[in-house]
Amino acid sequence: MFDLLAFGFAAGIALAIPVGPMAIMLINTTMSRGWRHGVVGALAMAVIDFSYALLVFLVGALISDFLSAWGALLSLAGAAILLGLGTQTLIRNLRLLNQPDQQSEKPSASGSLSKTFSVFAGATALNPPTALYFLAIAPTVSALSGGTGLAPAFIFAGGVFIGSILWQESLALAGLGLRKLTTNRVRAVVGSIGGALIIALAISIAVRGLSA
Repeated sequence: MFDLLAFGFAAGIALAIPVGPMAIMLINTTMSRGWRHGVVGALAMAVIDFSYALLVFLVGALISDFLSAWGALLSLAGAAILLGLGTQTLIRNLRLLNQPDQQSEKPSASGSLSKTFSVFAGATALNPPTALYFLAIAPTVSALSGGTGLAPAFIFAGGVFIGSILWQESLALAGLGLRKLTTNRVRAVVGSIGGALIIALAISIAVRGLSA
């Protein structure tokens, strides 16, 4: 069971570490809206990672069939969400460029935390690589578990959650540090680059989905 927990932890870290659109969005959210929204966004991402890990462990074959049948549609849905998020991020930061260049000492937590959770959870859930990642490691997980059952499934998924939440919260902390140390103009430039990268990834996912 310890091996299963350790493998789940390593899988969660490995999934979270690559700096992709969700990581960029998390850092930008913390920089623009404060620590509380960063924490909630990180929690939402880790919860979805946990859920996928649990589902793949319990019903991997069914998920595989589902993704084979609906993978293109999921890709397009995920691309649409990322495109919307990227566009909002880009517009918000371009507007910030027109404001006086000053350094804020204290981040402000504004907006609905539940909406932040929903946005991050939805974007993570509709990001096809997340599900495909867990399907790829399913055979190794099955070999380590030595069988089926709820206990091994929750142990593995719990390890994934721990690994994911530690890294995601570290990204949120990095976003908070950048907010405290940088000026509005620097944050706007970083945010604009992040928004553009999210839009580019959305277009790439949509192209792959249409050509699948």
